Amino acid sequence: MKKILLLLTSYILPLTSSLAQPAGVVLDTLQVKHIDFEGKTQQGVLICNKAIAKDLSEIFAELYKAKYPIERIRPISEYGNDDERSMQANNTSCYCFRNIEGSTKLSKHAQGLAIDVNPLYNPCVRRKKDGALLVQPSTGMPYVNRSKKFKYKITQKDLCYRLFMQHGFKWGGAWRSLKDYQHFEK
Repeated sequence: MKKILLLLTSYILPLTSSLAQPAGVVLDTLQVKHIDFEGKTQQGVLICNKAIAKDLSEIFAELYKAKYPIERIRPISEYGNDDERSMQANNTSCYCFRNIEGSTKLSKHAQGLAIDVNPLYNPCVRRKKDGALLVQPSTGMPYVNRSKKFKYKITQKDLCYRLFMQHGFKWGGAWRSLKDYQHFEK
């Protein structure tokens, strides 16, 4: 029991003590097994809103059972709470206290209600007002063209997509104003 309590403390305290949290948000720490890109079993850590903890536990158990590849699952605090660094490392994560890009409104990630899966291969793509393409992570440009075949791509036929839909999540890849292929939220 002490080992688990120590693990919870090491991940939650840096997040709550160094970053603000919206009122009423209760975070949970999940230990989830996953298969990395080398086919090896890894133990991942997700910080999420307690309201979606059961859903995420069930989804990641199914992904693990199916040997669905996820490169890494680490708390955003391991990347200095820097979303871009985390995405460039292809890190799957949930809680990240931040605003929606270009807005003063808090992101669903700041509430622990959104998760980004294999973000390097499933970038967020938005056309700016000046016509320029904004790709996040910035290293995700090779994966913007979704008609190309490549590994780790989330599509509507993908197991990851289907599991999140079965649990009532919305997929950013279906949005009209931008395409956030890595993003699932409740």
